[in-house]
Amino acid sequence: MANGVSVRRATRDDAASIAGIHVDAWRHNYRGLIDDDTLVSLDAASKVETWREALADDASVFVASRGSDMLGWVRTGPFRQTEEARPEVGAMTPGWAELHGFYVSPRAQRQGVGSALWHRAHRWCLDQGYRDVGLWVLAGNVVAIRFYASCGFRDLELDQNFEIAGQALVEKLMARRLDPVS
Repeated sequence: MANGVSVRRATRDDAASIAGIHVDAWRHNYRGLIDDDTLVSLDAASKVETWREALADDASVFVASRGSDMLGWVRTGPFRQTEEARPEVGAMTPGWAELHGFYVSPRAQRQGVGSALWHRAHRWCLDQGYRDVGLWVLAGNVVAIRFYASCGFRDLELDQNFEIAGQALVEKLMARRLDPVS
């Protein structure tokens, strides 16, 4: 437990907190990157049941807390292959893990929460036999890109376009080799 932050596997009872952190982090981290109307329309309550169902079967979501105060979460799993992805991505990523989601409450950022979550996700990936991990990050999210770089991720320069609520955006693929000491 570093900085009083503990990380554990998420349970269905964490669904509301996970949804709340997800929405708060989007509104904070993506301000100026994603249209304000889209951010304002986000509703944590509408995501709770989806999270409850996902957490019933998903053993790869971890939450960070200080005492009973939940501060962030990370979701890991196999790298998702999509038809929209560039062919190079599809060829490179079979057998990789992916960080499907990684969010820290805005009030807890820069307090070691992200690092604690990354260390737990890293251990999970190794325990599952993965040797590489990737993630997609919004191209303009400089703070997140710096954080991932500090965790050993590098920009593979395989950006891809996507849309949220009709807004054209770009995301970067960042990845790293997993080693047993990080």
